[in-house]
Amino acid sequence: MTKADIPPFLTGNKELVYSGFRLCENGLAAVGSPTFAEWVACGRFLKDAETAVQFWIGDWLLYGEQTYGTVQYKQAITETGLDYQTLRDYKWVAGAVPVTLRTSKLGFHHHRTVAGLPPETQAALLTQAEQENWPLLKLKQEKYRLHAAPLPVADVSAHPGFLLGDCTKLLAALPDASLDLLLTDPPYGIDYESEHREVNPFWKIANDRLEETVSVLDTTLALASRKLKDNTHIYLFTSWKTYPALLPVIEKYFTVSNLLVWVKNNWTAGDLDANYGQVHEFIVFCQKGNRSLNNPRDSDLLRFSRVSETGRLHPTEKPVALLSYLISQSTRPGEVVCDPFAGVASTGVAAKNTRRRFIGMEIDAAWYSLGQARL
Repeated sequence: MTKADIPPFLTGNKELVYSGFRLCENGLAAVGSPTFAEWVACGRFLKDAETAVQFWIGDWLLYGEQTYGTVQYKQAITETGLDYQTLRDYKWVAGAVPVTLRTSKLGFHHHRTVAGLPPETQAALLTQAEQENWPLLKLKQEKYRLHAAPLPVADVSAHPGFLLGDCTKLLAALPDASLDLLLTDPPYGIDYESEHREVNPFWKIANDRLEETVSVLDTTLALASRKLKDNTHIYLFTSWKTYPALLPVIEKYFTVSNLLVWVKNNWTAGDLDANYGQVHEFIVFCQKGNRSLNNPRDSDLLRFSRVSETGRLHPTEKPVALLSYLISQSTRPGEVVCDPFAGVASTGVAAKNTRRRFIGMEIDAAWYSLGQARL
């Protein structure tokens, strides 16, 4: 047996020794002259320990609750330095996912994603995720796919709702002057795969090359200009990179009133050494005719946190809180909100939450299924 095979142990000074290295509170030091294999084994242990510590804390809290009664979170916060919500989350996941189903080859958030499912479903998803090396978003997609029963596509003119298909064909079937708001996040024209340097678990977004975006947006807005009632609002999410190319298309059909700035409260990944961190997106605010805002004194700087990586179903998913705010500003309860590039139906969720009716279209069957599961 080599030193790399020996389990870690604590010395009298409460230092952890593993594979020829001593780990203490402020660093790591070699014990003797570790071999290259022992150095590699120690690195693997450190990686696994980083993943395991969340479960360790969760199991520690569970033990305290089961042995000493209700967990005293103030004491736990003092001992760990973690906040109350984080500790509750660790304890919930540790209690929901049996030790026998946990795997060190998947991160804590993979396990958290399946924590609310029956054990047999947890086992099936975690096993497949491990075997096929699924990123977190792929696991979330498969989880929601299980709950997304196939739904028939309704006739758009008779049964407004979330529809599968090409928005240019579905919009054409709507009655003229039947919509009260157009709120949508069209393809940005930046050939989006992922804003992070990792394999994107979702497929590429349809029509997201600039020339495709310009063509599809032109056709869509031409149709929408007829389907919207007079004196209605339009909100179009866009990127600073492609806004100059898309603005002339938008101005062909609507009056551009403002360029809202959505501040996302954290920056996207990228070259933060040679560039400024990107913390915003643009929202083009337009009018067909003239309609007052419900709260006209609000600023054009909108501060809403973006959807977290662990909670995101779609790579460009917009927060429901932001969409609900825009809907509330520009419509009244019972009016019809349309999103022709609906993705996973976040606009539909926001419309439902604000008691508006929703008509949405999505061309990709997988995004559509995820959206139906949410609605």
